[in-house]
Amino acid sequence: MEENIILQIKSKLNDLSKAEKKIGEYILLHSVETVNYNTNELAQKAGVSPATIVRFCRSIGLSGFSQLKIRLYADASGVDEDLYTDITPNEDVSLIAEKLALRFNQSISQTANHLNKTRIEEVTKLLDSCPTIYVYGIGASHVVAEDFTQKFSRIGKTVVNMLDHHLLSSSLINAGEQSLFIAISNSGETNEIIKLTQIAKQRKLHTIGISQYENSTLAKLVDYPIIHHGGEAVMLRSAATTSLISQLFTIDMLYYAYVNKNSKKIMNMLKESKISIQTFFHKENS
Repeated sequence: MEENIILQIKSKLNDLSKAEKKIGEYILLHSVETVNYNTNELAQKAGVSPATIVRFCRSIGLSGFSQLKIRLYADASGVDEDLYTDITPNEDVSLIAEKLALRFNQSISQTANHLNKTRIEEVTKLLDSCPTIYVYGIGASHVVAEDFTQKFSRIGKTVVNMLDHHLLSSSLINAGEQSLFIAISNSGETNEIIKLTQIAKQRKLHTIGISQYENSTLAKLVDYPIIHHGGEAVMLRSAATTSLISQLFTIDMLYYAYVNKNSKKIMNMLKESKISIQTFFHKENS
């Protein structure tokens, strides 16, 4: 699943060196023109050395300048440049919809491409063996925790999800052996998340952290960090958007990987529960 190169550059901009960042900023302002430059011409335009161009391409995950030009031609040529700018006041609703769709697709592509598939397999086995799963997220991450709870509860897993972190800490302290704690935080630095994870670690629970940043406190603290991608720091920070989509996609990956490993058992369980619920409510409403 190929990512949009314009948004890929934007998402990695703050992780680049000073010289590489100059190239990225220049390309974002002159994406169409860059397609027609050679390495020396782009280096001169951006005020860097040709060697920095090569390093820049590798830093954003490309093999070289030729691949950069191909991706720029495919993603930038003939496309309204307004789509790549941040949402601003008084914009047409249709343009807002296009921008959000572009960024959501990019977030899902980045997460799908960069998720550690081996880690997903490891966590799937862990989910199967743990008798009780505790999950916590605050703010927008609580929506993700609710989604995890809804999905795994309906296939027979015992999931404890509390918004009150004091109450949850008491539950973690008294949790049984082999229980699992899943902490969800986009930044990986949320104070309540870190404290609860520390409690879970002290009680020798298995711990999973879902975050965007592999160097975050949460990712370093847990047994199994799951790193999603696609959150854009400048995009509508009055509310979680791309980061929320990436987190929900990650939960879906865990869910379907788990179902895939236990498909016969779970399919039978879902059929039986559907029939029971339909029968029960049909009788009540008749």
